[in-house]
Order: sequence, then structure tokens, then C-alpha cells
Amino acid sequence: MTELDDFLASTPPPGHVVFAKVWGSRSHNLQLPTSDWDFAGVYATPLRKLVGLRPPPETWENKVEPHTVFHEIGKFAKLLLIGNPGILEMLFTDHLCVETPEWQILKAERRRFLTATAVGQYLGYANGQMKRLEKHEGQAGLHTKGGEYSEKWAYHITRLIHDALNIAQGGEPAIWIESGSQLHDTIMQIRRNEWTWQQVRDYISNLMERIAAMKPFNLPETGDENVLNDWLLKVRGVA
Repeated sequence: MTELDDFLASTPPPGHVVFAKVWGSRSHNLQLPTSDWDFAGVYATPLRKLVGLRPPPETWENKVEPHTVFHEIGKFAKLLLIGNPGILEMLFTDHLCVETPEWQILKAERRRFLTATAVGQYLGYANGQMKRLEKHEGQAGLHTKGGEYSEKWAYHITRLIHDALNIAQGGEPAIWIESGSQLHDTIMQIRRNEWTWQQVRDYISNLMERIAAMKPFNLPETGDENVLNDWLLKVRGVA
């Protein structure tokens, strides 16, 4: 039994698990020996409970180890439509995950949610983080609270910007990054703190400029709401 199986058996979310995955650096093949096991996924609340007086939470989260974030399918669907990066990458996860037949129906349509809106979400997040960190240039904290530079922030944002570039070019986000690839080598160098803040900033800025130069993107503006709504009703058992 894997760590994910153990987690689902010992700490089940408050509903039917539609999809679950290992989250964080391990899900991208970017972990260090000391990396934690984090988990994320999607669950469906029974309709009877959903319309009752005390419906379960839209998000089931544990902020201590193991870090976990599971979204109820209604919230998941709303976040997917606006191109939330963490939500979108669930549909492109093929390793270290548990899929149900319901999930595979939506996963088969996953390219319908690679949109200009999604690229905008990636860029918006990157811009916000860059501005935040530039205010604290020269600091060398071990966390991101307060805007301090850290290798963890640097490798995370580098990976996301590469995904944004892939989507803008008509490709897919690269969730599992193969060992030995140029991207894997680059990100792991950053992860091991072998790059300076200036090198990271220049690298990310260059990628962002490449993406901006591609506008308007040859992508649909938004995700396919009809496909998503049909799927949502099917999982809820009312379609």
C-alpha cells in the first residue's frame, strides 16, 4: 500500500473521493530526501447532505503534516473554470494518484480547460509574487511569509511559469518532470539554492516576456462550461 492509500484509509475526506493525488514537490519529481508527503484531491458530497441545513465544507484542509487540501466538486468546478493553476494541474496528473471512473470522464476532456484565462491566472500569480519579493530584495529568509526570498518559492514559481509557457504555446502543463531533462536539472539547481535571487529573477522575467509577446493566445478564452456542468450533474447523480 502506498502513502496515498494509507492516508485515504486512515483519514478519509468528508465525502466520496473522486480523485486524490500526492501533492507538492513529490508529485512533480522534484523532491529532496527531506520532503514531506502532502495530499490533495476532490470529493463529492451526497446530494442529501449538500442541500441540508449543515452541508460539509467546500474545502477540507489540514495545515499540519501531512498537509492536505481536498475540494468538494462544486468548488473544484468553479476554480477549474477560472483556470486556477493548482486545480488545473490535477487534470494533468498521471503519477502518484487515485482516479475513479467519474474522474476519468472529465480527464478525457481536460484540454478543453487550457485557456487564455488559465494563462492569465498563471501570469497573475507570478507577477504578484515577483512584485512582492522585489520589495524584499537581498533578504534570505527560509520562508515566503513577508515576501522573503527562498529556494522553495523560487523553484515553485519557475515550474509554474514553464507550465504557463507550455499552455500558451498550445501544449500541456508538465506535472511530472522527468529526471535528466533540462527543466528538471534547472529546477533542482534552484531547489538546492545554487542560483542567486538575481539569476532566478532574470530567468523568470525572460519567460514572462516570452509569454506576453505571444498575445493574443491561440486558445479559447474560457473553459467549456457545458462539459463541466454535465459532468458535475452526473457525479451528483442528477443527470
